[in-house]
Amino acid sequence: MNITFLGEALGLLFISTLLLRIAGKKSMAKMTNSEVIIILAIGTTMGHAIKEHKFWQIIIILTFFILYLILIQSVQMRFKKIQRYLIGSATVVIRDGGIVEDNLKKLRLTTEQLEMKLRQKGIAYIANIKTATIESDGGLGFELMEHAQPITRKEISDILNEKKDENSQNSGDQEKDNLFNKVPGI
Repeated sequence: MNITFLGEALGLLFISTLLLRIAGKKSMAKMTNSEVIIILAIGTTMGHAIKEHKFWQIIIILTFFILYLILIQSVQMRFKKIQRYLIGSATVVIRDGGIVEDNLKKLRLTTEQLEMKLRQKGIAYIANIKTATIESDGGLGFELMEHAQPITRKEISDILNEKKDENSQNSGDQEKDNLFNKVPGI
C-alpha cells in the first residue's frame, strides 16, 4: 500500500498554513470578497492535490493564490477607486435615531437583522444612535447620541475635582461661621 499521499497531505497542510500566515492577519479576520474566493480556491486546490498526486504543481498554484491576494491588497491600499470597487464602502443604515430603509433594501438586510447586530453591540434603543453603518466586511459601526455616550474616566475625575473644590470652599465658610471659633480661649 502506497501511503506517500499522507506525507503529501501533511506537507500541503503545512505549506498552506505557512502561506496563509504570509497573507497576513487581516486575511484570517473578517474577509473581503476577494479574500474569501482565494481561501475557497486554496481549499478546493488542496482537495485536488490529494486526489491527483500533483504535489509540487499545487504548491506553486497555492503560492500564486497568496501572491495574487497580496497584490490585490497592495493595489487596494494605493488606489481608493479600486478599493471602493473591490471592497465597497460603508453604508449608512441609521441616521439621527431613524432607520434608513432604502439603504437596508440595497443591502438586502431586514430590520430584524439590523436589530440583532445592534443587540450584539449592546445597544438597546435605535433612538440612541446618531449614525450607524454596515461596513464593507459586514460589521456594524456606530456613533451614539451625546446623551447615550458612556462617561469617561476623565469626565468622572473632573466631576470629582469640582465636588472637592466645592466642599473645600464650603468647609472654609463653615470654619468662619463656627461658633467655637468665635469664643475666646477655645
